[in-house]
Amino acid sequence: MNRRNALKNLGLSFGALAITPTMIGVLKSCATSPSDFSLKFFLKTQLNDIQILLDVILPSTDDGIPGATELGLLKFIDGYLGGVVEEDQLRMLEFGVSSMISYARSQTTSDTSNQRSYWETQAEKYFSASETQENTWYDELKSLSEGSINKESISKDAIHFMVLQSLRELAVYAFRINSIIGKEFLHYAPIPGQQQGCVSLEEATKGKLHAFEN
Repeated sequence: MNRRNALKNLGLSFGALAITPTMIGVLKSCATSPSDFSLKFFLKTQLNDIQILLDVILPSTDDGIPGATELGLLKFIDGYLGGVVEEDQLRMLEFGVSSMISYARSQTTSDTSNQRSYWETQAEKYFSASETQENTWYDELKSLSEGSINKESISKDAIHFMVLQSLRELAVYAFRINSIIGKEFLHYAPIPGQQQGCVSLEEATKGKLHAFEN
């Protein structure tokens, strides 16, 4: 089984995000006002947990690479989900986010360190799961996408796995196309002027990955 087909069939695989005019607008908006935005997908009561989770997925580093908060990735993800993705594709993600955060609230206190510890544990659980365990969750998601079971019947773990995988995929993509990351930490060449074949990455870009142009 192609394990990613379960997410694709639910409309929750974002591996090849289209660069549309709406998406370009989201990118520019994030660059100009990352801390002030009108919510399009997430609920206000969900923001604190989602922001902490994104910082667990993409934290700032000791060598100066900014993380999710500094780059305004929450705003990009909210704008992308609420402005680019079709509404019928988001119903399961909305259900999953609500389920995941409701469960988190029952397991944590209002203390920020306690909440971060909780999300670190969740990230470790779902991102480091064995292949056997992942396949079990993917089988449930496949059954859901095929209509064999309904969302109320799927396990909590499969739903939360789906949400965390979707958010990580979006966060990593948003990180890669962020202009700060592209211009300051990757090899940025908005108008390539030459082609160099059979050369090492170290020789061509001093070891840096190529930035996405946006």
